[in-house]
Amino acid sequence: MNTKLIKYIFPVILLCMAFQLSSCIGNLDVKPIDPNFDSEFDQDANFAKIYSGLALTGNQGPDGQPDITGTDEGASGLMRMLFNINELTTDEAICAWVSDTDVYPLNFTQITASNGLVLDMFNRLFIQIAQCNNFLIETEGLEDEKTALQRAEVRFIRALDYYLLIDLFGNVPFVDENTGIGAYVPERITRSELFNYVESELKELENLMADPRTNLYGRADKAAAWMLLSRLYLNAEVYTGNARWQDAATYAKKVMNAGYSLEPNYADMFKADNDTSNEMIMPICYDGVYARSWSGLFFIASFISGDMNTLDNFGTTEAWGGNRARPTLIRKFTSNGDLTNVRDTRAMFWTEDRTLEIEKPTEFTEGYSITKFSNLTKAGILGSDPDNRYPDTDFPLFRLAEAHLTFAEATLRAGGDRSAALNAVNTLRTRANAGTINDGDLTLDFLLDEKAREFYFEAQRRTDLIRYNRFTSNYTWEWKGGVSEGTSVSSHLTLLPIPVSQMAANSNLIQNPGYGD
Repeated sequence: MNTKLIKYIFPVILLCMAFQLSSCIGNLDVKPIDPNFDSEFDQDANFAKIYSGLALTGNQGPDGQPDITGTDEGASGLMRMLFNINELTTDEAICAWVSDTDVYPLNFTQITASNGLVLDMFNRLFIQIAQCNNFLIETEGLEDEKTALQRAEVRFIRALDYYLLIDLFGNVPFVDENTGIGAYVPERITRSELFNYVESELKELENLMADPRTNLYGRADKAAAWMLLSRLYLNAEVYTGNARWQDAATYAKKVMNAGYSLEPNYADMFKADNDTSNEMIMPICYDGVYARSWSGLFFIASFISGDMNTLDNFGTTEAWGGNRARPTLIRKFTSNGDLTNVRDTRAMFWTEDRTLEIEKPTEFTEGYSITKFSNLTKAGILGSDPDNRYPDTDFPLFRLAEAHLTFAEATLRAGGDRSAALNAVNTLRTRANAGTINDGDLTLDFLLDEKAREFYFEAQRRTDLIRYNRFTSNYTWEWKGGVSEGTSVSSHLTLLPIPVSQMAANSNLIQNPGYGD
């Protein structure tokens, strides 16, 4: 983990946290919940808290003083929830934990408005938005260079939160620094309106954020804004009904030209010292000593079990035996599931004492295990935690490879330069020793499969399948819809429900179709 980031961002949260928020979006009171707490605004502590909200679950790691009360704090972190929602509902991952009544149904794309994970995600995003709004209110009128840059980054984090709300929930409450504080009940904003707001914010931030690769590691720069814009535009047809393919290609190309470079060895992108990677555009940062979380890449433990020699192979003694690959993911690397002769270095799976097929979703040994993430450095050195539990590995929220595949897909859909799109794909395939493809191979179907090969278990698959109209119908995989061979599910599941408690708290909200009132 980058020492500068840890010293700058995370310890200040533990020592100097200035406020805590209610988890109910119906009441956006940002005053301290402890009346004896000194409410004087600490700018750097609040700035740190906003970044830490991407990684941690409260003010005391790995648990304690949680941001969201009344829930399992360890399961309420952003990265872990994104994984569960965007991977378990798809053709990539399946979880054995039948006792987790909020997570297990996601294996079968079964979601209700009373699901606790859905509520935690909704609360997590709006808590972060409220923190961002508070920071912008408190720093209004300050004109020094440091504050100006912090304000731009805070607006970026808020735009990221709203992007995730667009993608997951659609029509949601809207609050910014200019709307009510305290007992104010937010108005509802439509998905298209929120799209326009996020687009406008990101376009303005282009000129306010640090130039690419000039900011402290872990903090957003212009390339992060461009990457988020390209992702927003790539899915614009889903979000608004109007395709923005050329815009997606344009901003992906800006990222490709921003000075970042691909990690030469694919596996090194997911190791304990991946903070040194030139491919990393925007990480969610963790550290085995200073930034511990049950929700971060400590969640690596859910991908492995004790028979996998966890400390030697993965740099952690933890082994939870929960999440593994569905056969459909494996078959994107080899049609028969045999990985013996697969040259693609992205095929990082554990097959010993595992079966390809999954007859019982509750059996961890049914389905190949994932070896992609590790708490070992490139040199094979253990992470910094002396107990070898909590990882230093950062989660790549945005990395350069995404710009390559976004550019290729958007260019192909827009009828643009096929040779440029082909080159963008083959650059990744060459890195992976997967072999280059010809122009005739470059199809949208191929790109959807290539996205899975490059980004499996990185919490993007649900969005990709929805964009291709393959999430609910036109494509099946094992146990989709609760049927072993898979079946289509209702189209309303492309959006998550507004949680029932939020519907009760805010009369301005309208439940998403298919989930009742």
